[in-house]
Amino acid sequence: MDGASAAGGLKMETEMTEPYFFDPLQLWRDAVSKLEKSANEHANAQLKSPGVARSLQDAATVSFGLQQAYAKATDAYLRQANLPSRNQVLELAETLQRIEEKLDRLLPAAAVPRPARTRRPAAAMTPPAPTPMAAPAKEAVPRKATTAKGTAARSTKTRPARGAKGRRG
Repeated sequence: MDGASAAGGLKMETEMTEPYFFDPLQLWRDAVSKLEKSANEHANAQLKSPGVARSLQDAATVSFGLQQAYAKATDAYLRQANLPSRNQVLELAETLQRIEEKLDRLLPAAAVPRPARTRRPAAAMTPPAPTPMAAPAKEAVPRKATTAKGTAARSTKTRPARGAKGRRG
């Protein structure tokens, strides 16, 4: 193929990929890209002025000050609630890791088997062996005796008569 026929083939290929119907989403994409381009041009022109740069620097300074104030307030709250901060928990974890490494060096590995370090308790890590379950035996529940009228009969236990202690004869 020569250059002219290759260019003609490329033109034919692009003509075939164009849609035959109106695409409203393509219209939207074009509008958004034009808006982004004009916004970028405007922002670049504004960033060159010293007033905008100073305002951005002031905003960053205020933001940093607020972050520090929030960190101090959170630290004071955690201290008052007697709770550790994230940094304190991380320091404690590192200290614990160092102690465990020292113990591993001092004790032989076969002498003390250690459980795997997970968040689940050791009992939850090993599933119990499946055992066939027998049907539970039903317990006999004593029923109250009923009379012919359908009311419950009184108990056969004897009760002391009311007022028997202080009764005068």
